[in-house]
Amino acid sequence: MYHLELRQFPHNTCRFNLTEQELRAVLGPWAREKFVEVGERKWSPHQAKLTILEGPRLEVQQLAMGRGWRAAQRQSEDVTERLLAQAKQADGAAGAGGASAPGSPAPFAEQLLPLLGADPAALLQAWRLAAERRPELSPSESLALAESTLRSLDGT
Repeated sequence: MYHLELRQFPHNTCRFNLTEQELRAVLGPWAREKFVEVGERKWSPHQAKLTILEGPRLEVQQLAMGRGWRAAQRQSEDVTERLLAQAKQADGAAGAGGASAPGSPAPFAEQLLPLLGADPAALLQAWRLAAERRPELSPSESLALAESTLRSLDGT
């Protein structure tokens, strides 16, 4: 069984006794740095902290009166990093599998890199920062904001 906690001050939420499939519904988007909806909130991987514990099923009396997370911590192992790494690796493998045409000389990412300008790492960093600070923007709007910000910094 899996237990998860999402924390972003002053909010936090916990979910207990999750199956692997239920956990994947949160872990997949989180690994792709997408918002996830748990409880009545949307959580951003850029702002919130995710903790995943693996351990025995917790009974109702162990969850009563807000004691569930402490009970889970005492009886479970923190597997957050391992599961996130696996999810990112699986997502990367799935993306790479169909990304380039058979026989193409370079994978999709290598073909895309020159299109991102002289400093693709700076653009990616600016894009992530724009998305984090302005979550209401669409991905393309965040990218446009990042590009214009970098252009204004370069003086071009």
